[in-house]
Amino acid sequence: MEDATMDSTFDIFKVTSDGPLWVDVVHGLEKAKEQMARLALTSPGEYFVHCQEQGVIAKQTDESLEEIT
Repeated sequence: MEDATMDSTFDIFKVTSDGPLWVDVVHGLEKAKEQMARLALTSPGEYFVHCQEQGVIAKQTDESLEEIT
């Protein structure tokens, strides 16, 4: 899967009480997960990485990173 996701774009969303809030778009899964972790440090909360082809790939909470696929 990593080969297919290296050049893909991934949207990062923050979970809010009003629903998902789009935050950023990043090229490459590893970069998306790194950016999501940085965002969680500066603005705590729950985040997730979404790919058009595969849906939600990973979730970041204050406690941990959960990879879905």
